Amino acid sequence: MKEVRAIMVSLQMKKEISHFTEQISFKDIIGIIIGSFIVVVAVQSILIPAKVLTGGVTGVAIVLQFVTDWPTWLWFLVLNIPIFIAGYKFVSRRFVIYSLFATLLQSFLLGIMPPINLNIDNLLLAAVFGGALNGLGSGIILRYKGSSGGMDIIAVIVKRVWGYSIGQTFFLGNLVVLALSLVVFNLELALFSAISIYVFSKTLDAVEAGPNVTRTAMIISERSKEIAMEIMDNLNRGCTYIPGEGAYSGKERRIILVTVGKTQLPRLKEIVFQLDPEAFIIINETIEAFGKGFRSSRVDF
Repeated sequence: MKEVRAIMVSLQMKKEISHFTEQISFKDIIGIIIGSFIVVVAVQSILIPAKVLTGGVTGVAIVLQFVTDWPTWLWFLVLNIPIFIAGYKFVSRRFVIYSLFATLLQSFLLGIMPPINLNIDNLLLAAVFGGALNGLGSGIILRYKGSSGGMDIIAVIVKRVWGYSIGQTFFLGNLVVLALSLVVFNLELALFSAISIYVFSKTLDAVEAGPNVTRTAMIISERSKEIAMEIMDNLNRGCTYIPGEGAYSGKERRIILVTVGKTQLPRLKEIVFQLDPEAFIIINETIEAFGKGFRSSRVDF
């Protein structure tokens, strides 16, 4: 009887609690379109003419174009199809929708847009400028809760299935791209591709969420329980309650402490302010985070 009563109470509490819902935003769509256009200009007008690669699936698609004469847009689309099918089970539905939209849009633009003659003949300038422009566009897409598909989704799958970090997966994927560049082109172009990939990753981090990998947030709200539950359910991040008391009001409150990955920060703010527009959030840069979901606590000294 007690168990039945506990279940009834739990169901009643769930009905009373407000739930976060992922919303498709016109602002996000515009941001993804702008970011995708910048990525296409970087790839079509700088990287491909210079035979300099970028990281991830886009880099593989460029290599395959030179090997098979099939266009980059077609390889980009073909390579992403199985990735999206597998990723649908492991990432949020809106993330998949946004990423699929960005992938299809970039494939379409790569197919119809003629290269813009930017008169960049120096390989070093092409590697740096192409990597920076590609990172700018990709960072804008990530900032608006999407991705260009490819390595972003693969990294999430690998992390959840095998436990390797997203950074490790990106590093391995870029090594594969550089190895292909060395086989198809030559050592000089492979080295310039390495420069392009490095500039791309640094620019993407700076545009999307700053140079650090994680952010730690302290959230003060009258609805701390609902917010914490939505963070755990939608972001798969643990939360900690810290007891607090307002100096002026004297009210006791539970402060939520949570650390999230760089791509989760926009969704965290969306969750909090959707449930409580009056919430107060402090977000700090976190240089390193150890524990479940982040780096292993087994540090090699």
